[in-house]
Amino acid sequence: MVRAVTEAAFGRVLEADIVDGIRGTADWLADGSLVALAENRRVIGHVLLSRGRLVGSDGSATDIGMIGPVSVVPELQRRGIGGQLMHAAISTAVAHHFPIICLLGHPTYYPRFGFEPARPLGIEAQDPAWPDEAWMALRLSAWTPALRGTAHFAPAFG
Repeated sequence: MVRAVTEAAFGRVLEADIVDGIRGTADWLADGSLVALAENRRVIGHVLLSRGRLVGSDGSATDIGMIGPVSVVPELQRRGIGGQLMHAAISTAVAHHFPIICLLGHPTYYPRFGFEPARPLGIEAQDPAWPDEAWMALRLSAWTPALRGTAHFAPAFG
């Protein structure tokens, strides 16, 4: 069901393959795959919070949260479902004591949740070609300004 929602939301299989590729790995969080249900219990939305790593210049690694993909069936988009899923994913990340959540996403959507450009915080993307405006981070309560490095998504992200 999650796969069908993700494929419908993006109109392709790439993002659904990412979810499937993370499921069951060390980066999978049992409570990080969150769904929205319609009254008839049909899955209409999904967000994946997975474990990533922030690798410092000294080689140290810190577990961080990574969000993506966020999917809502096309006919129900722009009704707040994605926002509810995002708030739930952020709460889950706080419960895991992640210092930061990173994502590659739409620069006009995610700032409403507190996301900001990641590079000025000292958080580099695993792919330097990712555009600054789309590479974002949300600082959580465990954040410290000393936390810097390159963020790495689960291998399923490619």
